[in-house]
Amino acid sequence: MNRKHLTVAVCTALVGMAAPAYAQEQAASNSGEAITKIETVTVTGSRISNPNVVSAQPVSVLTAEDIKATGAVNIGDVLTTMPALATSFTMGNSGRFIGTAGISMQDLRNLGTQRTLVLVNGRRMVGAMAGDTAVDTNLIPADWIERVEIITGGASAVYGADAVSGVINFILKKKYEGVNLHAQYGSSQHGSFGKSLFAVTAGTNFADDRGNIAASLEHARQDALEFRDRFGNEDLVTINTPGGKYARSYFKNGGSYEFTTGGVFSRTGSFSNPANLYVFNPDGTYRPLRIDGLRDTGRRRCTDCDHNDSNRANQLQPKYDRTTFNTAGSFDINENHRLYMEGLYNQANSKSLGTAAFNTFGTYGGHFIDPDNAYVSPALNALTGGQGFVVSRDDFDSGRRGEDTKRKTMRLVLGAEGVLGSKGDWQYDASVNYGRTHETRENFNNRYMERFYAGLDAVDNGSGKIVCRSQVDPTSVNSNLGTTISAETAASCIPFKIFGDGAISQAARDWFNVTTKSKTRLSQFVAGGSLVNNNLFELPAGPVSLATGLEYRRETSEQINDPLDKAGLTFLNAIPDSRGSYNVRELWIETAVPLLHDLPLIKNMTLGGAVRFSDYDTIGNTRAWRYNLDWAINDSLRLRGNSSSAVRAPNIGELFGGQSQNFMIMDDPCDAQQIGRGKDPAVRRANCAALGLPANFTDQVTGSNEGLSGSNPDLEPETGKTWTYGFVFTPTFLEGFSLNVDYWKIKLRNAISSLDFEQMAQRCVDNVGGINNTYCANVQRRADGQISFVTATLQNIAARETDGIDIGASYSHEFYGGKMSWQLDATRTLNYTDYPFQTSPDEKVEYLGALGYPKWKAVASVNYKRDNWDASWSTRFVSGVARQTDWDTYKADPLFLAPAKAGSGTVHDVRVSYDFADTGWNVYGGITNLFDSDPPLAMYGNTFGSGVYDTIGRAYYLGVNYKFR
Repeated sequence: MNRKHLTVAVCTALVGMAAPAYAQEQAASNSGEAITKIETVTVTGSRISNPNVVSAQPVSVLTAEDIKATGAVNIGDVLTTMPALATSFTMGNSGRFIGTAGISMQDLRNLGTQRTLVLVNGRRMVGAMAGDTAVDTNLIPADWIERVEIITGGASAVYGADAVSGVINFILKKKYEGVNLHAQYGSSQHGSFGKSLFAVTAGTNFADDRGNIAASLEHARQDALEFRDRFGNEDLVTINTPGGKYARSYFKNGGSYEFTTGGVFSRTGSFSNPANLYVFNPDGTYRPLRIDGLRDTGRRRCTDCDHNDSNRANQLQPKYDRTTFNTAGSFDINENHRLYMEGLYNQANSKSLGTAAFNTFGTYGGHFIDPDNAYVSPALNALTGGQGFVVSRDDFDSGRRGEDTKRKTMRLVLGAEGVLGSKGDWQYDASVNYGRTHETRENFNNRYMERFYAGLDAVDNGSGKIVCRSQVDPTSVNSNLGTTISAETAASCIPFKIFGDGAISQAARDWFNVTTKSKTRLSQFVAGGSLVNNNLFELPAGPVSLATGLEYRRETSEQINDPLDKAGLTFLNAIPDSRGSYNVRELWIETAVPLLHDLPLIKNMTLGGAVRFSDYDTIGNTRAWRYNLDWAINDSLRLRGNSSSAVRAPNIGELFGGQSQNFMIMDDPCDAQQIGRGKDPAVRRANCAALGLPANFTDQVTGSNEGLSGSNPDLEPETGKTWTYGFVFTPTFLEGFSLNVDYWKIKLRNAISSLDFEQMAQRCVDNVGGINNTYCANVQRRADGQISFVTATLQNIAARETDGIDIGASYSHEFYGGKMSWQLDATRTLNYTDYPFQTSPDEKVEYLGALGYPKWKAVASVNYKRDNWDASWSTRFVSGVARQTDWDTYKADPLFLAPAKAGSGTVHDVRVSYDFADTGWNVYGGITNLFDSDPPLAMYGNTFGSGVYDTIGRAYYLGVNYKFR
């Protein structure tokens, strides 16, 4: 009897009190029958199991079989195919920010990775990047996973901060007997994009089966995938088409004519008239700019012309490998008490490549060439008026910049669990959990700006030898830097030229490029314990369940950047060091109270509730709560509803991350073409005039704008509310069928947000009170009116609302001597509204249906098992979206861009496996993207919005498992 009590305690720990109905079902019987029922529901044998029949909260489950069926070697990209999760961080788009390449962080409901809590066996996991607690799910060993539970309702009351949109709980193996080997290799049809996985798992019992120790070693890797290897030469550009049906349209073989790898210059100094522009040939000669196709003078773009190939350096997937060692152990002290441990060590390496350093006319003033530069011929000097000239250039021949990142993560959990009391009514679980992440990132081919411009300023030393000007005149002021060159740089200076693609010598690039390093250290310590009583006292409808617990958590983060980067001396953004920490003490209580039982239309009805009190040393006290109703009408139909409040404390990066240099692409709202896009064009026009800008003002910045962004130590906690209502239908007349439909709604208030540079500029000139406002104070302009610098830091200024419907259906039945299983998992988002300024609710932005916010996302699959064969077919679907970044923009001007929408994406995957009976061998193979579907035009998977599409194309994999018998 005591051993059964212990088993109940273990099962309770497994579900982590995520659903009060679990505890209620266990309390209904101490015979073990309830446990059998839970396992029957949780592991149904279909591809996606469904425990909703016993849960008052919507829960989706991804099993180990589901994961293997995808052919993936990293779990992160598997999760992002699930309908409830956004593709904010896939392997393909993880390089959008500095230091994130190779990281996969999960984003439930598109509310942000910082609002999705990731757990491992119901406990927290250390974060993956400086200042953040978001977990890199790629490091979790795929072969060690038993299942993944996704709780899509608010869960802050049970799990604490970060669970605003829900919880993803990885259930890993706790014990194992025997030895299993697993190997897989795959490659893509386009670009030979290879992936491989090797894993060995072993475990054994000891001490007369009272203890078990198990471990796994897993190595996974993938090759880099370059744009050229997948899509070939596909230069695309949007061109203004005045007089046409659409304002702008996509065209092939086009780009910016003022920005090339060989260099563009103007004989007059102005880039506004392409008739005055010249380009350098690879041999250093020059000729007039060629434009044989369409011309967009306002945006300086063209087709069939001299232009920059923007995809030349585009990378679709980084090179990545990881090695993970995982271990678990347990020992039964006696029938009532058990010790356990979990350990993980992971080393992941990623290498990503991007564009070379560059200078463009609009952003940086270009590379200025002095008239006495040694590489300037008399004819060129005469052409440019002998006053020097600006070269606008993508310095591809200086070497592609990139990041080589090594991340080491460890985690150790030590705990005890068991039962207390003569009847074993009280179940306890106490543990300590320590994790740390160490990251070392090398930024290679990072331009040392002083060296570059010192070498570019080449002169004749009077003896026919070309040297750096600073070597013959140390007091000279460099025209590009506006300062003198340091003696150290002058002493080693190597002169070079930039006239033509390939002009920069290897010696020069080796000299002015440096490798800078940054180091990040994160640590997490959690100590806590819980008590659960599933038979606290008896009511007419059944026993009351109670769970309560205490938790202490401390998070620390430190990032040390290279001195050159901190000082802003390199091409990389100037990023200061950052460090911070916080601790929190928490008390939580959860209960399930049976209200009614065995009445007409009420088989049982249970009311659940939870509350969590938290005390942070940064923001003070917070409280989160949840209550839910579970109503089983009969054996076929169950209704459920939840309402909860959520709290998210600002993380370390948001509080203490510091303020650093940043760059963003933006449209100046005072540009003549942007005036009419203001909320009140008359107000915008008047304010732009008050800034001293003419009515025909043109935004000359074609690249990124410079500015400052970063943290705020005075931030307050975010708050949110979540509602879910739904039903589960498991008809007794149709065995093997289940249907669950849930409506969900989330409101987020006091959201931590910063205005992007464009929003800051818009708020400045759209203010009905004129330009004497804080927004205009944060937008600096040059004497010619061009925006030169924008300051935008974090504030509690935003709100968000989203709601939708989740649909899950499964059906299993006998078919021709085997078993056929059908599964559908779909999400229909009904609304996604962002309020950049929660105090101005009329200034909302509707994102649903725009790029990155599809209305429908679904996965459907069918699986057939017969004898030793197992075959499956899976279809992934995402609905089309408008190419504009928000739906309001599309509604206001649906003819702004052609094609106006990116079409839907449908991808089919197949897999077949065969078990060799009584041998321990299993072989399998599969094809992903069976029909080699291409993504929509210009959707390459390396941006936030395009990450939802499959960009690798058809790929194949083969694998083998061998279990020693």
